[in-house]
Amino acid sequence: MSRYYEDVRVDDELEPVEKLPTEDLAIDFFGRDNPTNPAFADAEAGRRMGIGGALVPGVLKMSWMTQYVNDWAGAEAEVGSIRVAFRRPDVAGKPLVLMGRVVDKRQEGGKNVVELEVVTIADGEPSVRGNITVALPSRG
Repeated sequence: MSRYYEDVRVDDELEPVEKLPTEDLAIDFFGRDNPTNPAFADAEAGRRMGIGGALVPGVLKMSWMTQYVNDWAGAEAEVGSIRVAFRRPDVAGKPLVLMGRVVDKRQEGGKNVVELEVVTIADGEPSVRGNITVALPSRG
């Protein structure tokens, strides 16, 4: 299914989607030998550090946000820019809800550009906020 520029309105909300970052998924995303932070590579290390388990990599959450927008936009769309702010860490094993809304639509460089604000919510609080632009096809 394709989404068309003419059918999108500012303040349209995207249907929320829930993701469950398992410990194995979170750890395997970077690899079990990741040297940056033990909690990215070992759930037990995260528990010993008081984090509660394996950390969910921010880049994994960002990729889910991009996929979320791409799925909403459809096959004929083109994802443009992505800007995110990581607000707080998430621990694997807890559901994350992706939510989004249209904050702008405009003509830019000959393209029909739609800007979406997307957020990941865990335990009722935002953990990542982002803005993603996508070029949508026209009905004409």
